[in-house]
Amino acid sequence: MAMDCVTRHALSESYGVKLAILTQYYPPETGAPQNRLSDLAVRLAARGHEIQVLTALPNYPGKVVHPEYVGRENTVEWLDGVRVARVGLYVPHEKTFVNRLRCYLSFARNARRMGARLLRRTDVLLMESPPLFIAWAGTHISRRLGARLVTNVADLWPESAVEIGMLRAGPALWAARWLESWMYRRSALITAQTEGIVDDIRRRFSTARVVLFPNGVDLAVYDMPLDREGIRTEFNWDNSLFVIGYTGVLGHSQALHQILDAALLLRDENGIEFALFGDGPVRDELETRIMQEDIRSVVIYPHQPRERMPHIQAALDAGIVPLAKGRLLEGARPSKMFEIMATGKPVILCARGEAERLLHLGEDGPAGLAVPPEDPPALACCVRELKLQKETATAMGRRGKELVRKHFDREQISYELERVLLTMIHGTTNRKTV
Repeated sequence: MAMDCVTRHALSESYGVKLAILTQYYPPETGAPQNRLSDLAVRLAARGHEIQVLTALPNYPGKVVHPEYVGRENTVEWLDGVRVARVGLYVPHEKTFVNRLRCYLSFARNARRMGARLLRRTDVLLMESPPLFIAWAGTHISRRLGARLVTNVADLWPESAVEIGMLRAGPALWAARWLESWMYRRSALITAQTEGIVDDIRRRFSTARVVLFPNGVDLAVYDMPLDREGIRTEFNWDNSLFVIGYTGVLGHSQALHQILDAALLLRDENGIEFALFGDGPVRDELETRIMQEDIRSVVIYPHQPRERMPHIQAALDAGIVPLAKGRLLEGARPSKMFEIMATGKPVILCARGEAERLLHLGEDGPAGLAVPPEDPPALACCVRELKLQKETATAMGRRGKELVRKHFDREQISYELERVLLTMIHGTTNRKTV
């Protein structure tokens, strides 16, 4: 992904990009799409591009609009050099399937109605999917602003929903597949998070232009001093305790019950804790089961601010990245993999496919251990192995840190996307200096 030094200079007006990002998720919320898209926006703005965002009033994870944003729909603010416009949406207090649909539809409706008024003229509208309903807004706004539409696909909906049992054959599934096809046909470019998503879209839509825009990590954050000892003291993790951490959405795609099942298999072994940080639709189920089955080695901690996560990840002995079974999930690249590796900790991956291959990219050996998804006995064996073989765990962590620096640096990833956008708009990447 390296680019010549000329392309890293400040841009002249004639070779800049005017980019608008349409996404339901953006800081001050935390989460994978929030972090990835805001990182891209800030980096491009710092290089002289004109970047703006159309998003929702922040409401995650508390299921209510953040207090400082109440009553601020259809307003504009500046965050880190990026112009951010916000519209209101329905915020469900209970995360049922119907309520989620109402939430997605309300944002799409309000974004469609207000987007062209809140956004300035732009060259490109980058639309984040899922949710699929955003296509209804994105196609309308791009047409009104005279912008090329770029769809960024973070997950293959509706197929992912089918695999985890959220959607079954019927009118709803037919409508979702029609909307997906309609969205791709109207996109000048499709960017995709994983090679699996790229291949799937190319197979089904042979005329679509699809490029890889992978997850990565902000190395500058993880190169700073991280307060490992302070975090371990705060959470009462003494040095004899082997802590395996999960930091992310507590959702269906992660099949987090496999962690509880593995913990039960390790019940008679002392000095192990599974620490889960986050919130999501299955949190209540997990907490109920932990209480009913007295699973003392699994602790669910409150959602933590974004800036604390690198310190928490550095305080772990290993990071776990679980996924559910499913053909499409074999093409996933969970962003938490890269964050764990950036702290120099070994990864325990409950998945097959693309994510497992990434663990083995290094020349000196893997950056962690991989087991089949939803295989608690194999997961329990993995935990035992890393707990007993500390030198092996340390070596894996070191290799992971080298791996993200070489292949998954967000700075390099953003330069590559910048090159693609410049080529699409100007037909050149030979950018002039100011």
